[in-house]
Amino acid sequence: MIRTHRLLVLLLNAFYLRGRLVGDIKR
Repeated sequence: MIRTHRLLVLLLNAFYLRGRLVGDIKR
């Protein structure tokens, strides 16, 4: 379960970074 949690955190971090990049490009 720890591995799943770690993967989820990594996925969330990547999604957040991607959204931030998209926001910068849109602006």
